[in-house]
Amino acid sequence: MRFLEEIQMNALPPLQTVLYDGWVLRFADGYTHRANSINPLYQPLQNVHEKMDQCEIIFKRKKLMPAYKITPLVSPENLDELLESRGYRIINHTSVQTLNLCNLIEPSIDTTIICYDLEEDWLQHYCKFNYVNAENKTILRKMLNNLTPLKFFTSLLVKNEVVACGMAVLEKGFVGLYNITVSEEHRNNGYGTQLILNMIKTGKSHGAENAYLQVMVENLPAYHLYKKLGFKEVYKYHYRILRD
Repeated sequence: MRFLEEIQMNALPPLQTVLYDGWVLRFADGYTHRANSINPLYQPLQNVHEKMDQCEIIFKRKKLMPAYKITPLVSPENLDELLESRGYRIINHTSVQTLNLCNLIEPSIDTTIICYDLEEDWLQHYCKFNYVNAENKTILRKMLNNLTPLKFFTSLLVKNEVVACGMAVLEKGFVGLYNITVSEEHRNNGYGTQLILNMIKTGKSHGAENAYLQVMVENLPAYHLYKKLGFKEVYKYHYRILRD
């Protein structure tokens, strides 16, 4: 789990990272909880209540809502209960899943555009499909340009039209699937499956032996799709954010 947590952090670099006594604090001007959160992965030495006080000060100084990513690895182990007692509520129950690539399914649609550096056309389609505003688009561009591991951006074409797009990040034999999205007018046609199969195939060609992804538990269509493709849950996590 710790390995998966670390490569997931590498796959979405924030604009700023602060290491604080075993906790990883990530900041990206408020765009996504994943990139603006406290990740308590490693054993702390300092008093946990003092740390939480200081984290609240740091996040509020940046005009951000304090958010903790709670995985089975959190340290101290009772952090979730401590945050509950301080008025933090739970959001975004998420499943982390993996797939061994030994028996790869071939895509039936393989008309794709694959680029290994972020290109404006891919970013434009992704932001359009997900209603990402201009301010957050600028933040996302900076984050993706900060990626260190090998990555590629895939667009699926049907009749020369981009109908789906996604990003993959390769590290230590794993290909991580991110930002999987299908245009609203082309959903429920199997294009998400075809996009993923193409991304996995490309990842395997670069030496990946396993794939991983994250899916919101309440996103039932995506949850069922990944199950159908053979992905298995490794663990769940959620966020705790301070109540307004």
